[in-house]
Amino acid sequence: MTDLPRPLLWTLAALFTLIAWRRWAPVSYWYLFVFPRKAVWLRWSWRHVASGCGLTKKRHRWWFTTVPGLVASTGVVRVKRRFQRVAVDTKPWMGLPRPVRHGFRITFHLLDGQVPDDYAKVCERLAHAWRIEAVRVVGSRPGRVTIQGINRDPLAHVAPAAPPAEPREGWRAEDLLRPVVGVLETGAAWRMDFRLIPHWMNAGATQSGKSNLINALIVALVPYA
Repeated sequence: MTDLPRPLLWTLAALFTLIAWRRWAPVSYWYLFVFPRKAVWLRWSWRHVASGCGLTKKRHRWWFTTVPGLVASTGVVRVKRRFQRVAVDTKPWMGLPRPVRHGFRITFHLLDGQVPDDYAKVCERLAHAWRIEAVRVVGSRPGRVTIQGINRDPLAHVAPAAPPAEPREGWRAEDLLRPVVGVLETGAAWRMDFRLIPHWMNAGATQSGKSNLINALIVALVPYA
C-alpha cells in the first residue's frame, strides 16, 4: 500500500477541520470564515439587488456619453463625445455590514420619498436575493433604517429550558420584572418586560403556544418565589 502524497493529506486534514469547525462551533465559523466573504458579496451585489427589489430612484446626473452622429457617405459613423444629463438608477447608500450571532445587520440611508416600511415590504425578496433564512427591519431613525439578515433559523434547534436556579445574592427587583420566557428568531433572549409593558394579553388559536408561554413565565419566576 502506497502512502498518500503529503499535499493530499494536508488538503484532507484542512477539509476535515472546516467540516468539524462548522459542525461543533457554528458561531465562530460564521464570524471568522463565512461572514467576511458574505460582507464583500453583499456590497458588490447591492446595486442589482436594490434595483430588483424596487428600492432605487431615478435621478438626473451629468454623464459622459458617446452619441452617434450622421452617417457619412463612406458608411463610417461619426461619434460625438459630450457631457449631458441622463436619468440613472440611484441605489440607497449601504453601511458596512456588522456581524451578529445568527447573521448580520446593515444600516441604509433612505432616498427621498422612502420610509422604513418600504424595506419591510421587500424583506422576503431581500432574503431570497441574499440566499438567507429571513430579513427583518430592526430599527430606524430619521433618514436611516437598519435591517437584520438571519443566516439560519435559530428556532430550529432550541435547547430545553434549564431547571430554575436560585437567584444570586443582591438580585434586583428589575430582574423579577424582566423574566426570560423564550428565544427570538434573531437568537436573542425574549424577555417579558413588565416595566415597559405592564399589561399583556395572551391570545391565539388552539395549539398556538398560549399554555407554553404561561408555563415558561412560571418557570422564570419560580427562583424569585
